[in-house]
Amino acid sequence: MNDATGSAPESAPSRAHAADCGEALDRLFEFLDSECSEVDGDRIREHLADCEPCLAEYDIEDHLKKLVRRSCHEAAPMALHLRIREQLVILRGEYPGS
Repeated sequence: MNDATGSAPESAPSRAHAADCGEALDRLFEFLDSECSEVDGDRIREHLADCEPCLAEYDIEDHLKKLVRRSCHEAAPMALHLRIREQLVILRGEYPGS
């Protein structure tokens, strides 16, 4: 709603640009791994600040990620790294020739 000057309240534009639950949860791992753009990260961060269920999911995944990082001292073989990267490229539809 517009105020007396005809402009929208300050909070309206930022809320309109926040991610929805589906986007926030779909991109949660990208967000946790700092693999999304700054703009997308800000949108997800804003959504998490306003959405208790999504924030709870974030907290669970973040805690699990920290536990795994703390517990795993061995490095995966380079061949496994390469296979995983290849599969991610294929799944994202970025594979050359597709």
